[in-house]
Amino acid sequence: MPTNTLPVLAAQYGPLRLLTLNRADKLNAFTPEMLAALESALDEAAADDSTRIVAITGSGSKAFAAGNDIERLAALDGVAAYRDMLAGQRALLRLHEYAKPTIAMVNGYALGGGFELALACDFLVASENASFAFPEITLNTMPGWGGTQLAVARLGLACAKRFVLSGRRFSARECEPFGFIHDVVAPGDLLDAVHALATTLAAFDPFAVEMAKRALNRASELPLSAGLDLEAAHYAVNFSSEGARAGLRQFMDRRLARRTARTDTVPTSP
Repeated sequence: MPTNTLPVLAAQYGPLRLLTLNRADKLNAFTPEMLAALESALDEAAADDSTRIVAITGSGSKAFAAGNDIERLAALDGVAAYRDMLAGQRALLRLHEYAKPTIAMVNGYALGGGFELALACDFLVASENASFAFPEITLNTMPGWGGTQLAVARLGLACAKRFVLSGRRFSARECEPFGFIHDVVAPGDLLDAVHALATTLAAFDPFAVEMAKRALNRASELPLSAGLDLEAAHYAVNFSSEGARAGLRQFMDRRLARRTARTDTVPTSP
């Protein structure tokens, strides 16, 4: 199969693996085949130690992803629709819990399932022509791939209701005050901005990043006391790793070097 017909394309930029939803003629609307290909691409990236960060974007200049394929969805009965929602939820939960940091590189419309996909990522970098919406209510339905839950977690309840219950589309600039977008850049600068963020994240020990991400993900789900217990346990697990031991040794070595340098510059009495 020629590469350009694959439902998801993969490209490597140093520590960053960029996954591209490849259905530009349909605004990258999801099909079961695309969802399966995305999960497979995430599996491959997870198994590659040279890949430290995963970013997801859409092909073409119009859309990140326009959600589920409505023509296909309209043909489903209630049972099939329920199973379709569960499949999407499993994929997005997998992305939310992914061990490596993830970045949504939003280059156009992020609607419905596309917005849910972006919110499931750890970071969201958007171009100035990006826009976001949950338009399901205008079709007398509602988000089904985790949108109600992800929106509350990332935007807060009042803002989530504004998106889900109005169906309104918001531009990237309008969304900046809502806090879920980490940066808005010119379209031509989008890949550079994502690569710069990935380079920053890749500088840190991958196991420490994974442990910190796991603790952060539980923060909104657990009572404070339980969250603190979990944080301490994750800290202890990471503390026993060679990466943490090396980091502490490097800190002590730098401090000793600074002290030695200060001692060497102190003038001696005549």
